[in-house]
Amino acid sequence: MKYIIIVIALLSYCKNSWGQIQCIEESRITPTYQCNEEFYNPVCGCNGITYRNECNAFFVNGVTNWVSGVCSGMSVDFYPNPVLLNAMLNVNIGFPENVMANADIKIVDIYGKVWTQRIVNNFNRVQIQFDMTVLRTGVYILLIQGSNNSVISQKFAKN
Repeated sequence: MKYIIIVIALLSYCKNSWGQIQCIEESRITPTYQCNEEFYNPVCGCNGITYRNECNAFFVNGVTNWVSGVCSGMSVDFYPNPVLLNAMLNVNIGFPENVMANADIKIVDIYGKVWTQRIVNNFNRVQIQFDMTVLRTGVYILLIQGSNNSVISQKFAKN
């Protein structure tokens, strides 16, 4: 009987005013929290948003429940930003489980000039490295078009 009361108390604590399990714990959100996990291991939060990894979901965004993998569409993660003098740009692309896709990845300057391009075929999750020594200092756009017609563009700086 004691255990039933504890379980009921925990469940009622975890429910919000709509009677659903709480997805985001506002008091836990810490945007400046430093997750030292450099690996891209996406998780799908209970709110339907894909996060870089469990640390980012839980400590930075306050998400209380998630499952492994990308929620939907195409997920893109890259680092470092800014790219330093002789560094590589690491680009991670993921799709939901059991989805194999293609991607056209370009690095474009602010004038529209394509500096480098790679096409990756038939993958679910991939990491690609780009040598940034050929780029001058400036702002660039990472432009990724997936085979499902999704397009993601992200700005980054080369120092």
